[in-house]
Amino acid sequence: MKKRKRKFFAHASDVPRITPSQVNMDHMLREAQIKLNPTQLDQLWKYHQLIRKRNEDRELTRIVGFEPMVIKHYIDCMIVAQFWKLPSPLVDVGSGAGFPGIPLKILKPEIHMILAEPRPKRIEFLFEVIEELGLKHIEVFEHKVVSRSFTTPVQGVITRAVETMDKTALRTSAALQTHGHLIFMKGPNADEEIREMQKRFPKAFRCVLDQAYSLPNTEHDRRLVVFEKIGPIES
Repeated sequence: MKKRKRKFFAHASDVPRITPSQVNMDHMLREAQIKLNPTQLDQLWKYHQLIRKRNEDRELTRIVGFEPMVIKHYIDCMIVAQFWKLPSPLVDVGSGAGFPGIPLKILKPEIHMILAEPRPKRIEFLFEVIEELGLKHIEVFEHKVVSRSFTTPVQGVITRAVETMDKTALRTSAALQTHGHLIFMKGPNADEEIREMQKRFPKAFRCVLDQAYSLPNTEHDRRLVVFEKIGPIES
């Protein structure tokens, strides 16, 4: 199911630089139609501050400017909830510094979230975030996700440009339940990966969403692709 591309606002060159603050972050989120209550906004601001504080020694992100961080990390993660109802439990494969799992957990606290991340520095950071933000019903899987290691039953898998779709399908095959969803946050050139999924797993997955959109105030085109698991992966 392919939907028409959704465009947002003006380009970054048309917008003056924004002073880092919780108020301005809230304003940017609201421009993207993302509304957080005061508790959620406090959590996201605390998360932002932790990333800035720990980035140098934990190697969390190369994006360090306030506006790019809000747009490319927080909005990019949270905006997917406008296109698709997120399932629970949901595993974030290759979570890194918590993208997209932490922003989505803040936005949708009712979701049982699993952050899958094998790198020790980032694992330590994720536990610090969970404690500092007071997040509940969230856990960290401290290993690389493969079909033999990750067998916890989940209704959803989400990744942000970690690897090709077919590889994610294989590595989560023991965990994703029938009628569960693979949710891929991709760049605009995802056609070949979609075709490969359909070619390799015609009886295991069907594409139920192909949504193109642009991040607000930027020229960054994005694509949300969702596959439903309809049967086992045949060996």
